[in-house]
Parts: sequence; structure tokens; C-alpha cells
Amino acid sequence: MQDIYGYAETLYVCNTYQFNDYSRYDFNLFSEEEKRKHRLAHYDIDLQNAYELGRRLVEKAKE
Repeated sequence: MQDIYGYAETLYVCNTYQFNDYSRYDFNLFSEEEKRKHRLAHYDIDLQNAYELGRRLVEKAKE
């Protein structure tokens, strides 16, 4: 696959929001409060990891 598409990496970001506004949905599988807590705890880390992934991909594309 790398010969066809080139260098690739995967970044997993889990336990994200499914909806912008949970009050508009009758949905009890996920808790909005739990999602909010997880996001507050992990958002900056996920954002930094995405930024670093982007930098690595650009550097690989330059090679």
C-alpha cells in the first residue's frame, strides 16, 4: 500500500461527541456529561497529537 499511496499514519481520537446538541436527541447510550469530562481532559493532548502528525506527514511529503 505504501508503494501506491505513500507514507501514512493513523491517529485515534476516541470518546468524542456524537451530536452538537444532545438535548435535541432522545439518546441514552452515551452521556453528554461523560463526553464533556473526557473532552476537557484530553482535547489539548489530542490537538497536539494531530498537529504533530500533520508536521510529520508534511516532512515525509517533502522527502
